[in-house]
Amino acid sequence: MTKPSQWKINDRRLFLVAVMEELAGAAHVSFEGDLSTTKVFDMAGVSKEETPVLKRSTLWPKQDFVVLPLEPNCAKGIITAIGGTVPKSILHIQIEKSGCLEIGLYDNFDPKAMFLGSALTQSLLNRRKSQGTITKQTHREVMKR
Repeated sequence: MTKPSQWKINDRRLFLVAVMEELAGAAHVSFEGDLSTTKVFDMAGVSKEETPVLKRSTLWPKQDFVVLPLEPNCAKGIITAIGGTVPKSILHIQIEKSGCLEIGLYDNFDPKAMFLGSALTQSLLNRRKSQGTITKQTHREVMKR
């Protein structure tokens, strides 16, 4: 597991597609925020209910919240449903696989409010780093924030 605040996400859409593809199968993704401009409510298997793992992160003011099944070959469809990018109106994104939280991207991808679980492979992170999608932060950079 990587420590919180270790990574800065430079390209939210590419990173989210990559981790959804990596974790797809026996998994779910949740989105929380203003989802009124998205099409997530129209997707197959959508639920507005929290699960034992995927819970709301903002209690007040209450935000839209959805959970979607995360199956192979559905990442791009999910990205399309949220608008083709990751809009600032989506505050929190979580992914669980086999009942364990594996991704927590909170507060609009704030590096200090991020959790990357052990199911994310180091090779995925290395590829994303080499492509500039993510940047590893030093302890000093994290402390400046």
